[in-house]
Amino acid sequence: MSRRAVATFNVGSSSLKFSMFEIHASGELGGCLLRGAVRDIAGARRVDISDPSKLKPLQNVVNSVTEPRELISTLAKWLARQDEDVQLSGIGHRIVHGGTEFEGPVPVSDAALDRLQALAIFAPAHQPHNLAGVQAVEDALPDVRQTLSFDTAFHRTMPHIAELYALPRDLSAEGILRFGFHGLSYAHIAETISSVLGTRPKRLLALHLGSGASACAMIDGRSIASSMGLTALDGLPMATRCGDLDPGVVLHLIKDRGMPVDEVSDLLYTKSGLLGVSGISSDTRTLLESAAPEAEEAIDLYCYRIASQSGALAVAMGGFDAIAFSGGVGENAPEVRSRIINHLSWMGPVLDTYSNATNAAILSPKNAPVPVVRIVADEERIIARECASLL
Repeated sequence: MSRRAVATFNVGSSSLKFSMFEIHASGELGGCLLRGAVRDIAGARRVDISDPSKLKPLQNVVNSVTEPRELISTLAKWLARQDEDVQLSGIGHRIVHGGTEFEGPVPVSDAALDRLQALAIFAPAHQPHNLAGVQAVEDALPDVRQTLSFDTAFHRTMPHIAELYALPRDLSAEGILRFGFHGLSYAHIAETISSVLGTRPKRLLALHLGSGASACAMIDGRSIASSMGLTALDGLPMATRCGDLDPGVVLHLIKDRGMPVDEVSDLLYTKSGLLGVSGISSDTRTLLESAAPEAEEAIDLYCYRIASQSGALAVAMGGFDAIAFSGGVGENAPEVRSRIINHLSWMGPVLDTYSNATNAAILSPKNAPVPVVRIVADEERIIARECASLL
């Protein structure tokens, strides 16, 4: 074997994203050899892959199994034999919630998995699937080392005051704190923005807008505040999640309306957000194309709340020197970016109309006082680098 590589797995409830990166002889991460995704795991199983020649073989592999866990195991074996000249040395996994204990990547161990399973109550839509992916790979490739990378770890630099809820101290001591998520995406933004702007802004407002959405305040590339809290349900409105909500609403639904807890959870996680407000779709593209007033209202609320939270994060930083958009919506929805920046224009940011419409890397005019940039999310590279560092 003349070359070594690491793979990454990001296992969700309905999709599986994977990649493979070369490791140089020095141990540093090299180029991406392959990346792809299987979407709608429980349904039609749509397949994407960066190498068109591998699309049909991958589709055959995906169609050869029925159970999602078996699919992960089969895909892991398929990745391991993609190139006779490449040895798969490790596989890194995205884990959504690392709690207070995991401040950086760790090798897979029984103790770590037990603790992360206990944290699954705070990330019920993600954590069980993340951990099932780890076990499925272990079943398929027991001799390949595995590592864990955490969405919460990037935010462990937040000052304690930014973590606290106004709850009794004993609950805070037990870990009922604000954590923040999408940390792997924010880590990529922090290390990439200087190559886009030519310098790293001291105070950066980063907006990760996708199916899940959050905002992060960074000073010198370190998180000091986030829109999300104990769970990934908090903060900005999302595709189907409600974001910020008066806890009295939850109490009302349970006490006064008699809704079972599971139904309330399903309402807040899967029937709210853009889908709930519009009653039409959770997809911003569909809503922007719709003439229905409910669609317009959903987009307006989405952008207003993002801008409002951005203002709160500006307080945490004492203003901002640049804004970065990332995630599927942040990268590909010029109208959403425009509406958000219009709300914030009194603070300095403006967009160049052509650059925004064409999804350029720099979205603001030349020499703008508050530059606005677009950074394509690459959580896989961060996971792969962390995996390689632990090998």
